[in-house]
Amino acid sequence: MSQLKYGLVLSGGGAKGAFEMGVWKALRECDYSLGAVIGTSVGALNAAVIAQDDFDIAMEFWSNLTVNQVLDLNQEITNTYVNEWSKGNFDAFRNSFLNILFSDGLDITPLRNSLNHLISEDAIRKSPIRLGLVTVDLTSLTPKQLMIEDIPEGQLIDYLLASSALPVFQKQEIDGRTYLDGGFFDNVPINFMIEQNFKKIISVEFPAIGMRKWVREKNVEIITVNNSQLLGGTLDFDSARIQQNIQLGYLDALKVFDAVEGKYFYLSTQKNNAIYKKFQVQLGLPLSNPRQHKKMLSLLNLPKDSDQTQVLASLENLLKKTSYKNHPLPLSLLEIAGKNLGVPQLENYPIDYFFQALLKRLNQLLKENLTLLENPGIIKTFLTPNSNKFILFNFITFYIVFLSIRGDLSHENESAFLSKFTPEVSLSMITILYIHETLNQ
Repeated sequence: MSQLKYGLVLSGGGAKGAFEMGVWKALRECDYSLGAVIGTSVGALNAAVIAQDDFDIAMEFWSNLTVNQVLDLNQEITNTYVNEWSKGNFDAFRNSFLNILFSDGLDITPLRNSLNHLISEDAIRKSPIRLGLVTVDLTSLTPKQLMIEDIPEGQLIDYLLASSALPVFQKQEIDGRTYLDGGFFDNVPINFMIEQNFKKIISVEFPAIGMRKWVREKNVEIITVNNSQLLGGTLDFDSARIQQNIQLGYLDALKVFDAVEGKYFYLSTQKNNAIYKKFQVQLGLPLSNPRQHKKMLSLLNLPKDSDQTQVLASLENLLKKTSYKNHPLPLSLLEIAGKNLGVPQLENYPIDYFFQALLKRLNQLLKENLTLLENPGIIKTFLTPNSNKFILFNFITFYIVFLSIRGDLSHENESAFLSKFTPEVSLSMITILYIHETLNQ
C-alpha cells in the first residue's frame, strides 16, 4: 500500500460509532496512512481517539462501554426524542430543544469523565493525524467546522461534547454559547475534508439522523464504507451489539479494501488456498462414487454422459436463479452451502479454513439429526408429487434424505423428489459432494 495520506471522514450515530472502530482496525491492517480525520457527533469522538493513535486503549474503551458511562438516563426525555423530535425538521428540533434546555435533559457527565480518561489533548495536538470536528452554534444558528488548531487549548473535550450534543442531552455551553450536535449541519463532513486539500478520502457512513451535504468537488476519490447489517439504535449500548458492530465494521471495511471477498461471508483467497485451488480444478469432473454422481447429474437435469463443461454450464445456469448471479461460481457455491448450513458469518475466513468450517458445521448437524430417517413419513413426503410439507424441512433434512434415497427410483418418484429442491439447496448439495471429493483426492 502506498503511503499516500488519506483523509478519514466519520459520521455520527451514537452507539453505532462502534462500527467505526472496526473500520479503523481494518485500515491499520491494510496499511492505509491517514493525514487527517474529521468527524461529526460520535464520529468526532472516534476521530479524536484515532488522531491520538492509541488503538488498544480505544478498543478497550469501546469494548467495555455501557450506557452508564455515557449518560444518566431520563426515560421520559429519551422517549420524547425517539417518538417525536426525531420525526421533525430542524425548526422542530430547535424549538423543542430550547423548551427543554433549561429544565431537563440527559446528564452526560459520565461521558465527559470517560473522555477525560480516554483523551490526551496534548497527544492529539502533536499528532501527525490532524483532527477536525463539526458542531452547530445554536445561539447564532451557525455551523462550526473546526480543525484542532482552531480549538482553544484546554477546550478540546468541550468541543467534542459540543459536536455530540443531541437535543436530549443537557445543554453544552462553551464561553456562554450553546452548541448542538454537528449532524444538524453535516453528518458526513466530506466537503470539510476536501477543504483540507485531501483528494483521497475514506468515508464511513451509516444511517443516522442528520443532514448530508452534497459533495461539491468532482475530482476527488472517495472510498465509502457502509454497514451491511443493521447496527441497532443510537442509544443501544448493549455490549454484545457493540462487539458485533466493531466486528462488522472491520469485516465490511476489509471487503471494501479488497482484502476479503464474498457476497455474504468474508473470505480471504490470496493465502492458504491450496484446498480452494484443488476444489476449483475438481469442480464439474465426475465424482468417484457412481451413485452420488448419478444423483448429482439428476439434480442438474443432465444425462449420465455429461462432461465437465456441461456440468459447469449447468451450475452457472442454476446460480443465475439465486441472488449470487454475476458472482464467481466456486466462491458462490461455498457461500451458498455455508449459509444453508448456518456457518457463522462474521469472521474473517482464510478460504481453506472455510472448508473446515463447512464440514465442522455439517458434522454437527448430522449428529443432531441422526434420528431423522426413523420417521418413515419423511421420505414418503419427498416422494409424493405436489406435497408442500417439505417447506418445513431445513437443509440437513434434504441432505440426509438425498444421501439415503436409492438410485433405482422410478421416473415419477425421482421427479417428485427433485421438485422439492430449490436452486440454493441443489447447489449446496453439489458443493458438499465436491468438497468431499476434493479432500479425498
